[in-house]
Amino acid sequence: MKFQNKIIKNILNKYYYISSLESLISLADWDLNTYMPESSAEDRGFVLGKVNLLIKNLILDKKLKKLLEKAKENLEKLNDYEKGVVRVLEREINIIEKLPNEFIEKFNKVTNEAQIIWRNAKKENNFEKFKPHLEKIVELIKKKAEYLGYEEHPYDALIDLFEEGWTTKDFENFFEVIKKPLKDLFNQIRNSPFYKEKHPLEEEKYEKEQMEKLNYYVLSLLNFNPARSRLDIAPHPFETAISLNDVRITTWYHPKDFRRSLTATIHEFGHSLYELQVDPELKFTPLQGGLSYAFHESQSRFWENIIGRNPIFLAKIFEKAKEFLLFLKKYSFEDFVLYFNIVRPEKIRVEADEVTYHFHIILRFELEKGLLEEKIKVNELPEIWRAKMKEYLDVDVDNDKEGVLQDIHWSMGAIGYFPTYSLGTFLSGMWLEALQNELGVIEELLKEENGILRIQNWLKEKIHKYGKTYPSKDLISKICGKEFSAEPFLSYIKNKYNKLYNLP
Repeated sequence: MKFQNKIIKNILNKYYYISSLESLISLADWDLNTYMPESSAEDRGFVLGKVNLLIKNLILDKKLKKLLEKAKENLEKLNDYEKGVVRVLEREINIIEKLPNEFIEKFNKVTNEAQIIWRNAKKENNFEKFKPHLEKIVELIKKKAEYLGYEEHPYDALIDLFEEGWTTKDFENFFEVIKKPLKDLFNQIRNSPFYKEKHPLEEEKYEKEQMEKLNYYVLSLLNFNPARSRLDIAPHPFETAISLNDVRITTWYHPKDFRRSLTATIHEFGHSLYELQVDPELKFTPLQGGLSYAFHESQSRFWENIIGRNPIFLAKIFEKAKEFLLFLKKYSFEDFVLYFNIVRPEKIRVEADEVTYHFHIILRFELEKGLLEEKIKVNELPEIWRAKMKEYLDVDVDNDKEGVLQDIHWSMGAIGYFPTYSLGTFLSGMWLEALQNELGVIEELLKEENGILRIQNWLKEKIHKYGKTYPSKDLISKICGKEFSAEPFLSYIKNKYNKLYNLP
């Protein structure tokens, strides 16, 4: 039993009402982005605003806070899980106490409406339609930073919501470390005789029904359990955990370039696996779910890139893929591998390769920081976006659908989220290094009949089962025996692309 202490048990009994409401909010958010009629956006925003206030009142309940104070007085008597409950709940209370009720209601109303407007603005390639809503969100975000408080930069308050303990300065230093080696590797690849700006498979049209079959086949190889999950369609792929036994993923389909759908499906599967492998004893407690946004992204990027784009894994699916997508019969396995691992400047973040991806994140980091510093205005975003894409990746962005409107995050008010994508990707390199030290080379594991299951069990035992029990820096040390480092991921991509592009 994880929870023996009577005070902690009393805390959990009160928290079950909170987690139950949060579960219903997750279901409503999933519906918002999948099947909800567009005209109900305002109503949904109203309802979610009220439910969030109910949650706030339950979290700030005086009896719950007294129990928490008692638990803190006897911290040395608690086990790691019980200490985790105190840490996570205290942080949650600290955040929510600082946000006024009227702010929570307004924020939910504005962002729920903005998500529908963004969806239509993206379809119509019309930034002007979304601009007034984004301006409202940016103003609310500035207020949020002030309510939450910060020491050095307003962006710190927002980053901390997504990645506890990380600051603007931390990410500035991190991006400074990775910029040059990534740029150098990209330049080497671009000068390789194997470099291609386009791949013919990108132009091959496919039928949605056949692609769906391939997605489900690949998910079956990854031990996807339809009794605990489901796959649906959304304008922007995402994962939602409604409970430990109901974790839903979405993907998207396009007229051509089937890789976009398959990699999105594997990516979201990685998110779902994390939630599904949390210890069942943590269900409906403050410790349920992934530890942080970067930890979550480390799982999705691990499965999308380190597993899903690995030539050994691609060999597992190639023959079956040819049955569903008949045009593949015209191509060799080498074509198939290069198609999934092509490195070249890309307009769309979610379709960017492992090498250039992080320049998309650096761009967004700089824009968000500029908005909060009031050095950038919302109406300037499209132009600055184009200029930075040209500077970092030598890419010409000629429409806002493929530029400033491509991501859902700002319409959700999720400013401060983007930096965690790069951090999570680099964490996936640390997991790979630690896993290979214990289980052997990843390629050999993937050749084994139960290799994927062994990888999943390792992730479960080292990361997933703990949920939010430990702070991220502590869990990194527990898993890897060292602090966060960019080196393992840089080593991984250098080795991988040296082989694929026959670099010197």
